[in-house]
Amino acid sequence: MDMALYTRLVWEVKPKTIIEIGSCAGGSAVWMGDMLKNYGIDGRVISIDQAVPSPSYRPENVSFLEGDSSELGRTLTNDLIGSLARPWLVIEDAGHHYGPTLDTLKFFAPLMESGEYIIIEDGNMTEMGTDVRYNGGPARAIKEFLEVQSDNFAIDARYCDQYGRNVTGNPNGYLRKI
Repeated sequence: MDMALYTRLVWEVKPKTIIEIGSCAGGSAVWMGDMLKNYGIDGRVISIDQAVPSPSYRPENVSFLEGDSSELGRTLTNDLIGSLARPWLVIEDAGHHYGPTLDTLKFFAPLMESGEYIIIEDGNMTEMGTDVRYNGGPARAIKEFLEVQSDNFAIDARYCDQYGRNVTGNPNGYLRKI
């Protein structure tokens, strides 16, 4: 379901920069890079992980950078941030722990512009009962972030509820900058 939601979101927002936090093997970054090209969007994907992957295929609009979600400023320097074309689509799909997820939200909050999105993946850990191992995980981070940032960010129910209330791996995780 989320692949369908991402294809719709990319088509509607037409991001010039997709920033992915958490690369794993690099497959989603490659997919998003191809999607941008297929949609005719002159954009790029920057994927950040502690272990930089080396996928066998990588479109020229995809870059992998080494970095930590709790210290994004070390990788996403002011110069790099200033060079990134707008609009942005930010995807947090790293370790799913509460603290680093909240760190990512706090890092991007002042940098994002109206209409841009930050997606927090795998908030469904709560429904699966595994969030305890992650100190409340993404769902707790989203809840606490919105308690402070509700004037600046909103859950976009068009994506979260496309297939029914929060029928997504990212419940309440499609956040739009107001």
